[in-house]
Amino acid sequence: MRKPSFSYRERAERRSAPSLAAYHWDGSTPKENNVSNISETGAYILTQQHWAPGEVVSLTLQRKGPLARTPEHRFSVQAKAVRRDKNGVGVSFVLPNGADLRLWQSPLKTVEEQTEPEDILREFRTAAAVAFLRRICPSATKELRLLLRERLSNYRLDSAVEIALHAEEMLVFEPGTRKMRAHPRLVLRILEDGSWAETERIQQYWAGLLATSCSIAAEDQFNMVFIDLLSQLTPVHARIFSAACARATTFQSEHGALGAHSQICTAEEMIQIVGSSDLIKIDRDMEHLSELGLLVKRDKSSFFSLMDDANLTPTRLGLDLYARCNAHRGAAQEYYGPCPDANPEPIAVA
Repeated sequence: MRKPSFSYRERAERRSAPSLAAYHWDGSTPKENNVSNISETGAYILTQQHWAPGEVVSLTLQRKGPLARTPEHRFSVQAKAVRRDKNGVGVSFVLPNGADLRLWQSPLKTVEEQTEPEDILREFRTAAAVAFLRRICPSATKELRLLLRERLSNYRLDSAVEIALHAEEMLVFEPGTRKMRAHPRLVLRILEDGSWAETERIQQYWAGLLATSCSIAAEDQFNMVFIDLLSQLTPVHARIFSAACARATTFQSEHGALGAHSQICTAEEMIQIVGSSDLIKIDRDMEHLSELGLLVKRDKSSFFSLMDDANLTPTRLGLDLYARCNAHRGAAQEYYGPCPDANPEPIAVA
């Protein structure tokens, strides 16, 4: 009689994480539970909750203390109750397909450092980002894993992961989102360049470009021109550009082209937008945006002269970029809403 064959899986290493907590929601109230130990596959939660074996609960992992307000300081994970005793509940994590969770594997950190909540959360967030990126870009799985696991510093990794996770959130309500794919060149370029993002605003713009790079019909590279533009914007450029597009009053020309009515700002208004009183630098930053084709070019007699006012009018290209950065994948006219027919004085459709 043939003996049955068995495959043995080494049990995932469990470690104590004394500063880590797992929140669950009891109605509208978050309840904090201490995490006794945790591994790549599950955790033991000290709780008086009577979750039955097989019951799936949503847990938010973070450092002990008040519920964190920002997503980078917490991570929500589905967990299935496995066993219960008088002290708590053992759970197994229900991770998305393709997740690549790697706790306790850093050769550069001590055991104590790797059990800090921030390190554990980074690993969970990275695993979720890898799962999403592998889904939208399966042909670049090896390159994506290499980028996120080996090439990026912790600072750049956090930014790239935030971009990926935010893009995934943007796609949640898109029809056919599970079937969407993105071209490898776009995904890798967005993560490479976006990982240098210095502010949350620019991270969100990169996430918008990643979301709009995904489609069901084809893996096109239409967004590459917008990636090239966004990669040349500093936080100050982004503030000026955002203000220009958010304030714009748009119109549609007789040929159907989207444009913006001229909008002039005083020097005081520009100081408030930028957060700096250095008018010469503001002038240079606006000139840079004009040279990129995002703001209408200005007539000036002297580049270094202090401006009395500023033409903060976005071009058609600028309006298109802004819509894409805000995850709008249709025609830009749809993003800005109904546009009256043009009968403008100065116009901007360049």
